[in-house]
Amino acid sequence: MNEPHVSAPLSGRRILLTRAKPDDAIARALRMAGAQVDTLALTVSTPLDSARLDAARARLTDGGYAWVVFSSWRAARAVAAALPRARSLGTRIAAVGAATAQWTADHAGVSADMTGAGSAAALLECFPAPSSGERSVLIPRSAAAPDTLPDGLRALGWRVEAVDAYTTTPADAADINADIAGNFRAGHYDAAVLTASSQARALPPLLGMPPPSTRVVTIGAPTALAAGRQGIAVAAQASSPTSDAIVRALIDALDRPVQADAPEERDS
Repeated sequence: MNEPHVSAPLSGRRILLTRAKPDDAIARALRMAGAQVDTLALTVSTPLDSARLDAARARLTDGGYAWVVFSSWRAARAVAAALPRARSLGTRIAAVGAATAQWTADHAGVSADMTGAGSAAALLECFPAPSSGERSVLIPRSAAAPDTLPDGLRALGWRVEAVDAYTTTPADAADINADIAGNFRAGHYDAAVLTASSQARALPPLLGMPPPSTRVVTIGAPTALAAGRQGIAVAAQASSPTSDAIVRALIDALDRPVQADAPEERDS
């Protein structure tokens, strides 16, 4: 009996993914959908050290927080060593998305008590209000992170300690692959995928503005907003940070005429 035909909806498409991770789930999903994928890190993340972060780690180790909330695997990495003991003392763990929850399970050996649908807003929709006498919430985070999560938790009644754990900066122009940069500027990519706001901000200075023939797809509203502020037209926004949602967003973007994403002409 013949094997069923496996659809490759992105066959023949060339995609630029603006991050570079070992065994990247997004890159793998795009290739499985038939795309030719190039990866290029537009940003560099560096762990931070500070007395405040050290104090937060010590307090977490002693079970001093009711919850610790992670919006990325890098945030979880900053306090990973403290998580097993903190969990044993009653601290609960929340992750904004499934990928962060999986990293925490794989590398810290603890599972998340709550996993959001991929955004701070989605996590806040299901986060509980504090019970009488409950302790505060720790949020290790990027130094460039918006205050959506801490402000939302404070609005629920929690005491929140948000501590910078890492910083993300644009990559050095000298480290950018010249072939990939040249192909991008020449319009050889059908689409570019931006997975973070920092990538949207780094794209124009490092590679230039996307050519009209290159569709831009983002993960999440904050990334789409950051792209818009840079003057980048966003063709589609993935409904969630999952690989399947990104593939669907790319299919949708590439099925529409190029003119649909072009800025409107204005009368002079």
